[in-house]
Amino acid sequence: MTLFRSGFWSVAPFAFQTYETYGIQLNPQKNLKKSNVVLGDKIGFRTVAPDLSGFIPFGQLEMLRNPKFIRYILDDWNLLGELSSAFRKYTDDLNSLDFLKEYLHNPEKVALLENPSENYSKVYLEFWNHYNHSPEQLAFSELIQKMEDNKTFLPDFEVKDFGIWNTRAYNAMAQRAYSKVDSKTVTKFEDYNFQCFIQPHGFDPVEYAFSVFPHSTKSASTLDGIIDFFDTNPDLKWEYSDKIKKHPLFIAAETLRKDKNAYNGDEHIKAAKILDEELNNPLLAWNSLVTAGYWSGVNFEQPNLEAWQTAIDLAHKHGWTEIYEVLTDQLKFYNFYK
Repeated sequence: MTLFRSGFWSVAPFAFQTYETYGIQLNPQKNLKKSNVVLGDKIGFRTVAPDLSGFIPFGQLEMLRNPKFIRYILDDWNLLGELSSAFRKYTDDLNSLDFLKEYLHNPEKVALLENPSENYSKVYLEFWNHYNHSPEQLAFSELIQKMEDNKTFLPDFEVKDFGIWNTRAYNAMAQRAYSKVDSKTVTKFEDYNFQCFIQPHGFDPVEYAFSVFPHSTKSASTLDGIIDFFDTNPDLKWEYSDKIKKHPLFIAAETLRKDKNAYNGDEHIKAAKILDEELNNPLLAWNSLVTAGYWSGVNFEQPNLEAWQTAIDLAHKHGWTEIYEVLTDQLKFYNFYK
């Protein structure tokens, strides 16, 4: 219930740690089994596996931050295979552990793992590039590695598809742009800021000083400085381009900036309806509704039920059957137990 009270109705929970929840981040472009797995709590969620079939190997990868677990995993390999068999059958990927096994039997790879402070980021990206092998993943890996290696690097802006890493990629670039901006250059970096703002809030936040690895942190905090730039006060030294000012979500940005602690997401709901009905952009409408849910949860510890129902209607309208069913069932659950 805490998950839904916190506005994260766009996550389908399936496993629990002591303080955090594993869930599937609902994605209109993918079915449930192929959607990314996230881990988090009422503060926010971070991506930890590309899909359900990667859930078990990426759980082992997390343990490999400590080299002593190499031996533990290998000693219990048969048990791991036996206990995970039913889950791997369910995800239609009985071979999901093969790459991990090959990695742990490769002396060169083991040598990397034995010095995690120097090499774990390389290992981490190798796993992602294998289990989420796609042009989008490779583009993200290249971007995040360049930004990690060069603390001033910021690529020229372009709208690019980073797949499941869109939110984290644009959050990272906006944070890097933030390090370069002043009152005279706000509009120079407006595209970075706005592309970050229109991603679904509450997921894959990036702090000002970030690393290759996702961390659990609060979007409301990491976005604070970026949101403050959405100000059209004529006394300021910047003026946004018409492309930005006329976007349906710009009003939401301005409203949020005026009082972040009292915002309940309503302007994002209004924007979502325009995006879907007038601009034929249901995916961005979905992101807007997810963000509405997040801010209601952050500020009032309860979901914005209008956003939730609008998301159900959006899913039904566009034939996102699995999402429609999950959202409907989760809303029934919430209404029964709230």
